[in-house]
Amino acid sequence: MKKLIFGCTLMLCGAVCGTGWAIARTLLVEPGACSSLWSLLFSRDGFPVLFFYGSGLAGAALALLSPVRDSRP
Repeated sequence: MKKLIFGCTLMLCGAVCGTGWAIARTLLVEPGACSSLWSLLFSRDGFPVLFFYGSGLAGAALALLSPVRDSRP
């Protein structure tokens, strides 16, 4: 059960932090300098966003693969 909760927390934090970082980076870029979100993700400034989304995917995999034990005998 602990792995399930940890995986769900990691997935939620990765998604929220990645999206927040992407919004912040696109607002700080001068108009016309970054044509789309994809060009931001694959630049030097997009590595933290990809890291957060990767940790979210790892959390989802951990939550899905964790065995949930039932309290019944």
